[in-house]
Amino acid sequence: MPARPRPRLQAFPTEDLAFRRYVAEAFAAVVADVESRTDAILEPEELQVRLRERYPAAVVRPRETLADPGDGDELWYVYRFGSISPGIRWWEEPGHAWAILDDERRFVEVSTSLTTIVEAPRDVLLGMAVEAFSNPDDETAPEDVRALWAEFLDRGELHSTLRFRRLDGTEREIEYHVTREGAGPGRHLAVVREIERS
Repeated sequence: MPARPRPRLQAFPTEDLAFRRYVAEAFAAVVADVESRTDAILEPEELQVRLRERYPAAVVRPRETLADPGDGDELWYVYRFGSISPGIRWWEEPGHAWAILDDERRFVEVSTSLTTIVEAPRDVLLGMAVEAFSNPDDETAPEDVRALWAEFLDRGELHSTLRFRRLDGTEREIEYHVTREGAGPGRHLAVVREIERS
């Protein structure tokens, strides 16, 4: 029986070179492990397990059949979804910026400290979707956000990071944690802090 072709990988966020290197190394290790076993089939779940050793919220998903352009290549999407350090739950500490989101990822309510971070007044934020604040240079950002949100609705919480630009053009990165219905039915609580970049 001919060997199954290896899938191509597409890692998100695309600008995270360290994550992409780790994905490539983990994939090589998984392939070697699978090839050492008889009748073993390379599955996305095996790569996901390996990635979660360093990125606990990583997800690996094969491209849907409907999205296949028919080139014959199998493609797996690999999402980082942030990394949570065991035992550290900073989002439970008081004083962080916060927002309440509806089921469509739109801002329903925001704290004053969040308006300061994103440099936009409350009236502008309300009703806006979170992907509007992703890095405009990253064309895959809206797709990444939608995939993150689907995973969040399935798991009940989400921990990740988001990069965007300040009004002066410099980059800013925030870390956030969202709890499903943390502010009531259909209202999801996002707690946010800014990541200092060295």
